[in-house]
Amino acid sequence: MQGQGTLVNLARSRLKLLEVICLPSIQKQSILNGDTLEMIYNHTKWGEEVGKLNGRMSSVDPNFLWIIKVDPNLDEAVLNELKLILEPVKQFTLVVGSNVNYGIGVKSGGWRDGKEGQEILDSFKDGRVSFPSDNNADAALQMIFRAHEARSDRVVLETRLDADDAINLEYFAVLHYTALKNLVDQRTSHFVANDDEFEQGDDDEVAETSQQTARWMYWCPHRHVQWSPSSDFYDPNDDPGILSIFESPSICVTPGLTLGFAVGTEEANVPRYEHTKIYWEITVNHNNEGQEVADEAEIDRHDCGLYPSSRCAVFVENPKVSAFRSRAMTSAGMHMMEEMGKPSMEIPATYEEMSHKLWNGLIEESFGIEPQKAKEASDFMMEIFVDTVRDNIRGQCTKGHSCKVSSLEKLQRTIDILEEEVGGIEIIR
Repeated sequence: MQGQGTLVNLARSRLKLLEVICLPSIQKQSILNGDTLEMIYNHTKWGEEVGKLNGRMSSVDPNFLWIIKVDPNLDEAVLNELKLILEPVKQFTLVVGSNVNYGIGVKSGGWRDGKEGQEILDSFKDGRVSFPSDNNADAALQMIFRAHEARSDRVVLETRLDADDAINLEYFAVLHYTALKNLVDQRTSHFVANDDEFEQGDDDEVAETSQQTARWMYWCPHRHVQWSPSSDFYDPNDDPGILSIFESPSICVTPGLTLGFAVGTEEANVPRYEHTKIYWEITVNHNNEGQEVADEAEIDRHDCGLYPSSRCAVFVENPKVSAFRSRAMTSAGMHMMEEMGKPSMEIPATYEEMSHKLWNGLIEESFGIEPQKAKEASDFMMEIFVDTVRDNIRGQCTKGHSCKVSSLEKLQRTIDILEEEVGGIEIIR
């Protein structure tokens, strides 16, 4: 909820999606388990050190930071509810009142060049940083300061995730492993790739003798689940809604989209594109076709140090389904949705059967999402459906948000249909 702090019903619906969809996928990430972390580092020179740190995890900095940006003027009741929901992940989560975004996206700036860290530190000074609990403000400030100061001599990974989306529980572990493998010189790390659990499908194509070190890399989920929540207007089964699995052959979806920086790589050295263009621009339009550039002065910013450069932006194949996307009436872009929240594509009976099987296995196992809670979220959004849609109309075209005529038309048609059903005046067009 950035740039839309006064749209309370839209905020409450999105907050429910964060609680039920996004939060479990972060809270249950396998990399938070000491055994998984040891497995990743076991065959590096840091293996013994990581093993010792596992014995005192509560006294060391977390494996990752979850930074949640909200409108500085977000409704106080919604903000307090958000803090309460985030209590289980308070050790690695910050809520920052800011409409400024860095990191993954077209605009430059992020953690590596210090803009993101400094913006958060400034937010501390201005009292715009909230916590799940208010008694750890100083500890959190010191943690951010340490991460900000260490940004140049550590590998940096930045991952994008919206409040209504989720990532596979193994996703951060896979990113950690492949970053350790590709962004750190193996002569330094003594890395030995021998763990099939984290290896990707194309890893075997690169011989150990030709192992190269990347300056930067993009990761994109190859397959994702899309959820169309059930409602009074669209309820094809007794599940929380319809699930469909999509494969993206050439476009990076936003949930889980990650950019990694090796030590020594500056912000200006990395190409930036909108998520729909990243893969094509790097792997096709600027493919070096395996021709290594010897003169550093002639290195193009699209050259990440891997040859061919199609390896600079990769689709995550393992886990097989890496991301989960919600397609609710809270969505700004309304992509693949019609009025009343119905999917754009017709759903055949075979999809309904597959969806039912997914709800009864893969979804909780892979994303930590409990079907019963997803159903409750659908019901909750239905209770404030009209007000949420009205808020979404008001939120269209605000700074930092989608501004599509098609989205406005779908939302307005929804309101028109609802008004007609309760005896409103039919508008003649």
